[in-house]
Amino acid sequence: MKKTKKILFILLVLIFTFSITTSVFASNIVINTVDDSNTNITDTDQNVSSVSGSTSLEVVEDNVCTIEVEDLATFEKKITAFNETEKSVTLTLTLTNNKTLEETQKDAEIFFVIDNSSSMTQSYIGEETRKQAVIDSANSLVEKLFNINSNIKVGVVGFSSLDTSKGETEGTINDASLRLNLTNSEEEVKSAISGLSELEVGPRTNIEAGLTVADNNFSSEENIDRYIILLTDGVPNNAIDGTFSEYSDNVISRTRTKLEEIEASGTQIIGAMINLSNEDAEAIPGKTYRELSEEIFGTEENPNISKYFYIPDGEIENTIVNDIFDSLVLTIDNTLRNITITDYFPQEIIDNFNFEYVASPNIGTVSQSINTENNSITWIIELLSEGETASLSYKLTLKDDYDKEIIDQVLKTNTHVDITGENNGNTLTETSDVSPTIRVRFEDVTVSPDPIPQTGGKLYIGFIATLSILCIIIICRLVYLKKTSNK
Repeated sequence: MKKTKKILFILLVLIFTFSITTSVFASNIVINTVDDSNTNITDTDQNVSSVSGSTSLEVVEDNVCTIEVEDLATFEKKITAFNETEKSVTLTLTLTNNKTLEETQKDAEIFFVIDNSSSMTQSYIGEETRKQAVIDSANSLVEKLFNINSNIKVGVVGFSSLDTSKGETEGTINDASLRLNLTNSEEEVKSAISGLSELEVGPRTNIEAGLTVADNNFSSEENIDRYIILLTDGVPNNAIDGTFSEYSDNVISRTRTKLEEIEASGTQIIGAMINLSNEDAEAIPGKTYRELSEEIFGTEENPNISKYFYIPDGEIENTIVNDIFDSLVLTIDNTLRNITITDYFPQEIIDNFNFEYVASPNIGTVSQSINTENNSITWIIELLSEGETASLSYKLTLKDDYDKEIIDQVLKTNTHVDITGENNGNTLTETSDVSPTIRVRFEDVTVSPDPIPQTGGKLYIGFIATLSILCIIIICRLVYLKKTSNK
């Protein structure tokens, strides 16, 4: 019995001693917290507890910087790639000309009014007649017109006068004939112009009749540009009131009045007087052909119509195919020219991020690096045509030695973007301060290489439980033996 009590006493002493020593040992451990230097920190004991920091980059708001350049183009700056491992974002800048080639084509109606009088059958160069040179040049002009604008409609009118020797009455609107009404068929137009070579010629020139027939056959549609291209080699000596066979003031007045009426209605007249002499004079009223013409059409420098050309025989093709073509405005200039896009960065981005281009611009040129005087890059595009998109990309990567003051701050990737450019002679200026935003995060991570048992740990609890069970067993045994001995 005494031996059992002695064992019980020893067990109780062990429980008490173990409890005290493990509590004191655990209370002596001091864990330090992480500082901003991302370095490992040790405690005061021989066991090392290390603490490190984890830096990350996140996109806060993927705002797209959008700038509408009037109704012509759209600029966008947006995040197109994000790399969490290397802590970088890629931003792409694009400028798109929203207009299509079809939108450059203006609706237009054009009448060729071509002289078919006998003087046009005179030799031009070699055996070719002036009339054939005009027909060939007019057909070349038609090809150019349809090449740039498939929306136009073209008609053909021939004029001279009727032949009184055949019992016909000249000096009426019948001196002109509609050879082809307005159509958008290039082949039909060229065929009608070529057919003038087979048309019977008249002795005189009734320009008023030709202008009137063309003007009467324009459509009534609104918002359409209308042109008359007048090709002749002589001043009018006939009118539609029965006046003919003379270069009278009445013919001049009626022809000029008809020109003024048509131009006042909004139709533009482009005239070409071919091989008009400034020396030959009519007996009545004693003026040169050039002087008579200028009374009606004015001069090239100061025309009474939209545009007027005096063409020597050797210049027929060049004037009709090129100069008259340039006088027609059949397209809308939707191109953007001399564009400058300036992207400005906040100082926090300049100081804490590395900058590099991911892709060079496919159109235009860009500054090689950030201009530190105003924290910007400049992208210059000389010309952006209809339907084209210009783009470039750059990457911002967090530096290893970034300023810890920016942690948890919302950072704009740019302060603003400015765009300037030109369209059709007009200056365009747009700006926006919308920007994608990012944020730097820092998370503490504590690591203990040699974990130390703590008060209340599993090992401690298990040990105490075992000793307690042994004590209970011993006590129960003592009680049992005592009862047995009493009996």
